[in-house]
Amino acid sequence: MKKTLRQTVVVLTVIATLTTGCRSTDEYKKFANAGSKYANAVDKLLGAAGDIRIDTTSEQLLRNDRIINLTVDDYKKLADRDEERLEVIRKLRKHNKLLSNYFQLLNELAGSDAPTRAQGEITGVVENLNKIGNELKGSDLITNPAIFQGIGNLVVSSQIRGALHSELEKRHRTILLELTIQKEMLKVLGDSIAQDVKLIRIAREERFVIRPLIQDTTISDEDTWIETRRDLLKMENRGQELQFASDTLGEFQEVFQAFIEGKQSLARVNSFLQEVDNFLQLVEADKKPK
Repeated sequence: MKKTLRQTVVVLTVIATLTTGCRSTDEYKKFANAGSKYANAVDKLLGAAGDIRIDTTSEQLLRNDRIINLTVDDYKKLADRDEERLEVIRKLRKHNKLLSNYFQLLNELAGSDAPTRAQGEITGVVENLNKIGNELKGSDLITNPAIFQGIGNLVVSSQIRGALHSELEKRHRTILLELTIQKEMLKVLGDSIAQDVKLIRIAREERFVIRPLIQDTTISDEDTWIETRRDLLKMENRGQELQFASDTLGEFQEVFQAFIEGKQSLARVNSFLQEVDNFLQLVEADKKPK
């Protein structure tokens, strides 16, 4: 989700400026740094999701080949399914980028005396966002489209003024819908990746751990065998991380809605920041040498 949580930096800055007065520059920097790390981590996770999908079908092809002699058509059926999933992931990353662009432009509306340029750009961003959002809703990952129908209109707080108020009044329901689409896509993609990783682990454990162990000859490189087994047994984190990303984005959605309605509190913001910290710790732990 490249730069997705930069949105949060923007909204928190707007909140602080319009509802609670000025807050320290150091606090903004700290939050911006957390948002940047979160966005980069999610983007890497989405990239890894594509790799995991390909690895899953590769393992499936190898397993099938040990049973029957595969044909080109057998290969192409699985390869086509891979391409469909990769296309969904590409759209999701683009959707994330457009959401990030929208919130950056929202920040310009809040801080500019001449917001005409930002207003013009927002129209194009939202049109593209809607287009990709509709395509994502139609993907085979979404099994319950009714989840997108319960988003109602909110009353924009009178504390928000000028061009920002007009923009939020006009499009807040649209943006809440797009955030819901993104949150749901991350959730179901995380569930799917968790299943894929489990299949990969089982297949590779059989190939690289069990087979060498049950052969008549002893394992030549015992340290490598131990390391391989350890890595395989701990490799199921990616799906969990995407599911956590979905939960954290859901937290942001609630923060954004509270901002619109003028119900935002510092405690709520701190709660969201803790969710970001938890997510970052999860991703960083997965990066550490096994």
